[in-house]
Amino acid sequence: MKILFTTQQLRKKYNPDEVIQNIDISFNANLEKLRGSLANKKSPLYDFNFDKQISFLEADHSQGNNLIEEIELLLRDAIYFMMLSKKNRTAITQRMRGFYSELITNYLQRINYLIGDPELLSPKHFNDPTPKHKSIDLVFNILKLLKKDLELEQKYRKKISRSGYLTGFQISMGKFFVKLNDIGLLQKDQITLVQILFDDFEVDWEEGDRENIKLSIQNPAIEYYNKTKQDIQKVSSYLFSKSLNDSLISNLIEQVIILKKRSRRF
Repeated sequence: MKILFTTQQLRKKYNPDEVIQNIDISFNANLEKLRGSLANKKSPLYDFNFDKQISFLEADHSQGNNLIEEIELLLRDAIYFMMLSKKNRTAITQRMRGFYSELITNYLQRINYLIGDPELLSPKHFNDPTPKHKSIDLVFNILKLLKKDLELEQKYRKKISRSGYLTGFQISMGKFFVKLNDIGLLQKDQITLVQILFDDFEVDWEEGDRENIKLSIQNPAIEYYNKTKQDIQKVSSYLFSKSLNDSLISNLIEQVIILKKRSRRF
């Protein structure tokens, strides 16, 4: 039997907690700077109005302040990557993807080992029929559903583009761009906003990517976001079994979605 790492061993190997903690530290340390970039007079959000021409940023209109605060939260991961060099951004993405890819592979192999033994906890005796082990049947049904999702997740990870120095932005800024589209911010203003943010945070990137933010960051970001959203919406369609009650199915779906969101964060 192949030796499989435990989750704790993989955590020690990749130390993903350090990255997650550093993201929070970086965001909190740079929150005021971020707020200044978003709300500055040069920012497209400063003059952005709804149909009633009510400025989001006027002091007597809390709706504007709420918009800025909402957008700030959508840039939590992106701020961390803005503070890193191109080399370090690539290394962090590779490190976190390595952790989740190996984690999913280990989960899948462990499940395969278990369900590969139909006599688990109920060994047969010659000419001696063994009563059906209903509890193990239930466990096997759950594991088979989890296996189906893990196989789909593994397939997804094999298809994603190779990690690069922009990947962190492409993955983390999808919801940010979707939000800007939802509020009706013009395409040119979205690009301007990104340029302002990257300039203010002195982001290390190539001149060609700077000149073509739409192709190098925005389009891939929205594509990543939409793919994950679509896959999450499909979860309930294949995590179904007549032998499981609604409560178990609901919890199963919830946990699968949590894993999917966390593993696709990088």
